[in-house]
Amino acid sequence: MNSNSYIEELFFRITTKDKSFHCGYQIQQPREPICSLSYEQVHLPENWDLVKKEVEAQSSLGVSGPEALIQYSPNSVAAAIGVGYPAFQSALSAPNGKVYLLPYNSPYIISIDPNNRSYALSASVSGGVDFIGGTLGPNGKIYLSPHQNNDFFEFNTSDETMSTIGNITMGGAAYNGGVFAPNGKIYYVPSSESIIRYYDTNTKSLGSISNPVTGGIFANGVLTPEGKIYFIPHDATNIHILDTNTETVSEHPFNFGGSGNFISGIYATNGKIYLIPYNASNVYAVDTKDNDTVTNLGNLPTPVSGMFNGVVLSPNGKIYPIPYNYSNFISIDPRTDTYNVLMANPSSASYRGGAIGVRGEIYLSPHNADRFDLLDTKPNGSFCDPIRLSPYWNKF
Repeated sequence: MNSNSYIEELFFRITTKDKSFHCGYQIQQPREPICSLSYEQVHLPENWDLVKKEVEAQSSLGVSGPEALIQYSPNSVAAAIGVGYPAFQSALSAPNGKVYLLPYNSPYIISIDPNNRSYALSASVSGGVDFIGGTLGPNGKIYLSPHQNNDFFEFNTSDETMSTIGNITMGGAAYNGGVFAPNGKIYYVPSSESIIRYYDTNTKSLGSISNPVTGGIFANGVLTPEGKIYFIPHDATNIHILDTNTETVSEHPFNFGGSGNFISGIYATNGKIYLIPYNASNVYAVDTKDNDTVTNLGNLPTPVSGMFNGVVLSPNGKIYPIPYNYSNFISIDPRTDTYNVLMANPSSASYRGGAIGVRGEIYLSPHNADRFDLLDTKPNGSFCDPIRLSPYWNKF
């Protein structure tokens, strides 16, 4: 062990951060704080304990007051985009600090600057529900999920340009959103398509896995620290689980009812995935740390059809489903698994999705709402950029 060759090898392993064993020894590198990593690193499984610690530290700081719904622009959505209603479905935060509203029928992507709460028209698109949702991948690029379109598009937020990354002949209503996995692939969530397709950001190529999903439409995908994606059933009755480590698919045995019951899902630091209702009257929690045990959190008051669409985690630790036809905003506290009914929803078929701004406010994605709104959740804490942009929560 005193040989020069051993010392040189040891020095090489330290400088290159090589974690493999050498002569029975392994170099243990000091871990960087989670907020000093890039957002492309925070969803790597080995970093989850740091992510969990940071998110829970921010939520422990509490709130400065009750939530508030704020109309942050005097302009109407119709005045901004001219034509194209319903306008948007989903919102994503980007490394440039902006929030992007992604089109449903809108002819434009819209950027929002949370520093001055202003909006601007960004890239133009054809509209016609070409996409539903998108996924922030590496280097500030958003990958739009094709819905009524055979083209796969990449939106570069650094210069706000669109480019085509592939074309595949598919049926209508192909995919709904996607998930950026630790292996560098963007997995598109199947809607009418049963094939799970991906875009590999390392090789710049489209591909698919051999195992299809079955049973109908999935509305959303949720990433866990184990590298698994839980596809949230909409018309399908069962959650399908894609293990991105092996690219195999399994099916959760619990029947969630289909019939458009659920529309979104979100992962909390307690290890549970919360299923957000669309036509159902309740929220389910799936405990990924307890053999995927399912718990019913109870019925919401005065349920309707088309309850919510989208869900966002606030730095205050609470989960905020985005109201669509439901008459109120609500919060879910994963520390107690309880609901709280908040202010009124200003319209029907109002919003689809939302994204966290730099101060912890939720910028809502207007669908039929003809106004630009944000939900101020009044957190005393805040998410640093790597957490705010993390694939765990910055998705649709």
